[in-house]
Amino acid sequence: MAAYILRRLALMAPTFLGIILINFVVIQFAPGGPVDQAIAQLEGYGDAAIERVTRGGSEIVQRAESSDSRYRGAQGLDPAYIAELEKRFGFDRPVHERFFKMVGDYLSFDFGESYFRDERVVDLVLE
Repeated sequence: MAAYILRRLALMAPTFLGIILINFVVIQFAPGGPVDQAIAQLEGYGDAAIERVTRGGSEIVQRAESSDSRYRGAQGLDPAYIAELEKRFGFDRPVHERFFKMVGDYLSFDFGESYFRDERVVDLVLE
């Protein structure tokens, strides 16, 4: 019985590592990450634009003319500002550095800030 318990405990580490790896891949490589959300809000495509429209106010939401270009700099924002956003959120670093930073943050119970409530995620979980 002790061997079974030890084997199960030993398998916990690779299981957690696999879960964290899947979490990392989904968060880092799915479209609509934090940089894309910040760009959308700055260009008026985010929640603030939706609120202006649904509130029934007289404000006009102007969108940049759509083009076939997927280059973010062609969407109306300064490429230097986009680079600053990527640096702020850590997307300027290599993938393996971002992964090890995330694992270290998770081990120290630092889950970052909520994008919706401007509070630490740990405080929201404990609430």
